[in-house]
Amino acid sequence: MSFTDEDAAKAWDAGASAYDRFVDSGADYYRLEVHGPALLAACEPVRDRLVLDLGCGQGYLSRELASTGAHVHAVDVSAGLIAIAQEHEAQKPLGIRYHCASAATVAIRFPRGHFDIVAGCMSLQDMADVPGTLRAAATVLRQDGRMVFSVPHPATDTAFREWERDPHGRKLSLKLDRYFESGPSVCDWNMPRLTAHWSSPCWRYTLSEWTQLLTDAGFTIRHLHEPRPTEAQVVANPCLDDCRRMPYFLIFDLVKI
Repeated sequence: MSFTDEDAAKAWDAGASAYDRFVDSGADYYRLEVHGPALLAACEPVRDRLVLDLGCGQGYLSRELASTGAHVHAVDVSAGLIAIAQEHEAQKPLGIRYHCASAATVAIRFPRGHFDIVAGCMSLQDMADVPGTLRAAATVLRQDGRMVFSVPHPATDTAFREWERDPHGRKLSLKLDRYFESGPSVCDWNMPRLTAHWSSPCWRYTLSEWTQLLTDAGFTIRHLHEPRPTEAQVVANPCLDDCRRMPYFLIFDLVKI
């Protein structure tokens, strides 16, 4: 099994409208209530900083960063998602500049040392050339600049993953297996919360593989964050209970060395 950025672009073009509705309607509650706010907090301070958003999708993180005072450039390989992000920008201008491009090409699109922060919201695992993307990110970052991005948690985003449920459908325990089967895979976007279903290529890495990739690209890890909802959030939205019990997301907070 192998995929390219072109395969990813076609998949995300097909799912772009449904994905935008998923995020914009509030149905993507993990992003809106858990890992998204945690990623924005990890990026701080961002006011007056020049920030590059890698794999920006329909612009969720770009808008959050710009609303907090950052000057944002954003790239995504999907022309469909970029068009939607630009529609959001037209409706509520924040000064975000969107570019349809592979994240691995940013080093030839922007000057060396141009950005203070490079960020990515649940996007790097969808990229065909993660090593190249990380090297490109390091190139466009200033010395001591930061890269902050979230991915599905390697410990729970395994090749086999299934919740055991009681007769009423309540989640009892999460069954996991084949952690070390990393590499290309397929993500099936088939949750009932979506208005349409599609599939997209993705790539799994173990924690040790992520660490090696980051080191090889010239980064050192400052912090690791495993965001989870508060008890009050779970009371307000019981659907968040599963990611309070098991780590679904991992945020890397890095510095260029």
